[in-house]
Amino acid sequence: MTSRRLIRIKNLQLLYAYGKREGMTISEAEKELIKSISKSTDLYYHLLLLITEIQRYAFLKIDAARNRRLASPEDLNPNTRFVDNPVIKRLAESRIFQTRVRNNLVSFTDCHGLIPHLYNDLVASDFYARYMTMKNPAVEDHKAVLLEMISELIAPDEEFALAMEEKSIFWNDDLELVANVAYKTVRFINERDDEIGFLDLYSDEDVEYARNLFRKSILHAGDNLRLLEDFTQNWDIERVSDVEKIIMNMAVTELKHFPSIPVKVTFDEYIEIAKCYCSAKSSGFVNGVLDKVLNVLKENGEIQKTGRGLLEGYEESPE
Repeated sequence: MTSRRLIRIKNLQLLYAYGKREGMTISEAEKELIKSISKSTDLYYHLLLLITEIQRYAFLKIDAARNRRLASPEDLNPNTRFVDNPVIKRLAESRIFQTRVRNNLVSFTDCHGLIPHLYNDLVASDFYARYMTMKNPAVEDHKAVLLEMISELIAPDEEFALAMEEKSIFWNDDLELVANVAYKTVRFINERDDEIGFLDLYSDEDVEYARNLFRKSILHAGDNLRLLEDFTQNWDIERVSDVEKIIMNMAVTELKHFPSIPVKVTFDEYIEIAKCYCSAKSSGFVNGVLDKVLNVLKENGEIQKTGRGLLEGYEESPE
């Protein structure tokens, strides 16, 4: 999932809330949108912190086993490769990382059982077994086990997703993007750099796009919905779901008021969102209506795209 698609989804959710919540102002809803975007970064640091917490849990288990009264030879001479992983150590000791975790109250103290659960799944995994028995692993091998932890262990784990959802309602749709960014962060860790290059989930341009899409979708909703009504004769506009209306309103807003976004990108993005958030037939319905709306907008000169190829793929839309 791209950051722009997630921004569109967050706008969809806030526009829906704005329409349903009496007394909510545009300014208040916009603040919720920006807060939702900023909270994604906290999830990013939660995911990275989880790797260090799993390593810490592994160390505590080894330490407890060593101090048993009747410790076995294996307890006294454990395989410490994972707890000594130098890439995790660099991550845990990063000043930027420590500051972000401390200042933003990133922790797992309220997620009882999550870390033992993930640790047990890690120990049972094939990639962990390969790593622990590897001869003379290089830095890339130490890094690879973390990449597999992110992609194979943490990102698809339902308990992790549920725990994060309980922490913040803003994280329902963020996990795929955040996991991808965390994966890239680990992959780009370089021994020669003094500090880890933590990545931004959203640029200033992305935040400005989010704010503009939200405001313009509200300000132009009346005109957009009247235009959409002309192409829903076979679909009573009152029976079209609120979410479908919002999706098409956002798409028309983007077609008319965002000259740097290609038409094809707008179509593809909102059709995919309709597949996920509406009924099985919604994507075809949304596609058909938007296609007819596009023809009218082009005839009226309301599609002003800057740059070559931004109308490509929809210059001769079928009737």
